[in-house]
Amino acid sequence: MYQYPRASPGKRRRCLLFRPKWLTYLTLLSRHSLGNGTMVMFPLLSLRWGMNKYNLSKGRPYILLVPAIALAFLFAYRPFFRTVVNSLFNLSLIGKRLSFVGLGTYGRLFSSASFQDSLSNTLRFTLYFVPTNLIICLGAAMLANRKGKIASLNQIFMFLPMAVAMSSSMMLFKMMFNPSIGIMNTLIGSDIQWFNDPKAAMVLLVIAGVFLDIGFHFLLLISALRNIPTSLIEVARIEGANPWQLFTTLQLPLIAPTLLFVVVTSIKDAMLISAPVLLLTEGGPFRSTQTLVYQMYLEGFKSGNYALGSAIATVVFLLTFGIMLLLLRFEQKRVYYQ
Repeated sequence: MYQYPRASPGKRRRCLLFRPKWLTYLTLLSRHSLGNGTMVMFPLLSLRWGMNKYNLSKGRPYILLVPAIALAFLFAYRPFFRTVVNSLFNLSLIGKRLSFVGLGTYGRLFSSASFQDSLSNTLRFTLYFVPTNLIICLGAAMLANRKGKIASLNQIFMFLPMAVAMSSSMMLFKMMFNPSIGIMNTLIGSDIQWFNDPKAAMVLLVIAGVFLDIGFHFLLLISALRNIPTSLIEVARIEGANPWQLFTTLQLPLIAPTLLFVVVTSIKDAMLISAPVLLLTEGGPFRSTQTLVYQMYLEGFKSGNYALGSAIATVVFLLTFGIMLLLLRFEQKRVYYQ
């Protein structure tokens, strides 16, 4: 920073007389007085560049968000709003809007026996899948949260489903649970018709859903358990707490935020399940495993009824969104973040 030498008052006064008025104002604006009275004048170009650089640094996070927001708008929000609008129109086979029908499509949808079966199956699957998945993942995380070779093997076995593609794993399930040549009936010593019995088919879907989600949810829960300070656990053991008391009074409250996230993602996966249904049961037997998203696939892509498929997609979104709001309401009262 260059410090200009101080001139005599008379010389400075004579310079100001012959200087343009606009230059005088800019010079005064660009000067800063220091404690010792020395006048320091910053070049205006450098000052302007510094202000632009400061503004650029403030806006950089928003600039970096632009690609993500653009992709989300193009591939998530825009198709969602188009789906909601399309559910209010009659659509041609190429997706062109023909006439406005309002809520008439929803009226036909709710009066359909197929939709009622799909809604019932989706809610029953959610009711079976969410607690089963939570108990199995939490139990596996508790077993792996120990020292020893067995705990390491448990971690490897729990991570394996994440390394297998969903289509490949579902084809393996279809072979393993085949009533004639499958290995599952041989292991349990029974003759269960996994694809022909409605109850057995629902159990098969629950098993497949747990297999697909166990790797990710196990990773979350084991990380939450290992983040608990060991000093708290040691103090609880010194005070005489048994393993059950240690789990219910110390570990469970501290991992409650992670448990809530696991429950939320499990409900989301249960409400949107479609691929295991498509690859394993195809909605059978007798529509006992036909879910809402699978019916949306049948109506929208198989039958070409895009308006009805859009209405089903909107109903699925509203149901899932309502359940999420209830869980967030529960979070505000019961879940504590440390």
